[in-house]
Amino acid sequence: MSLLKVLGEIQSLYTSAQSAPRNQVWYILTAVVMSTLNHAQDIPTVYKVATQSIQQQEEKVQVMMRLREGIFKTFAIVGYPRVINSLQALAADAPSEILTQLPKKPIRSESSWHDITQQRERGNQLFDAIYERHTQRVQEHMYNAYPDLAQTAIHHLYGPILSEPSIISAKETSLIMVAGLMVQNVPAQLKGHRYGALNLGNNQDDLNRVENLVDLLSRYYNQ
Repeated sequence: MSLLKVLGEIQSLYTSAQSAPRNQVWYILTAVVMSTLNHAQDIPTVYKVATQSIQQQEEKVQVMMRLREGIFKTFAIVGYPRVINSLQALAADAPSEILTQLPKKPIRSESSWHDITQQRERGNQLFDAIYERHTQRVQEHMYNAYPDLAQTAIHHLYGPILSEPSIISAKETSLIMVAGLMVQNVPAQLKGHRYGALNLGNNQDDLNRVENLVDLLSRYYNQ
């Protein structure tokens, strides 16, 4: 099966679930899985397929921004090296007319202590929304394993990275986490984030689609 056929099957999973192509999540989750599996070279193809029916350049820019942000958020679970490779592969193949319209400054401001405290508060809120009544227990387990682990989760991952909502919502971010974790065979973390995705407004059909997407890509890369 060719990559284009796989992408077509993935796209069909989401056709009835969402309308405007720029607002769909399938291409973000696909890029996330490719990045996690270390196949950054295929991510530009995802952008091309996602934008082939889009006429307005502004919407193509939005797709690129969502792709970049979705990949970037995964460094919390897959690490920086693969995220670097994926974002560089995407940038290297992006049309020049799209690149010139992308933001030239970070969307995450850390120019003041107020910015940082707001990020941490937002990160705590997202953490609470994901784990709900289990929040304290999860934090204690991380703290007992290594105090810096718990602190870093909020101060450097959930705060500035995962909870940033300007391009990708918390609901969409939760599916990104689920997709990345499904690929890595980490059932304990996946269980918590599956519940978290439901807590943030997704339903079981959304999770089933992610599972089908991951299965299609995993079988493609292991054929």
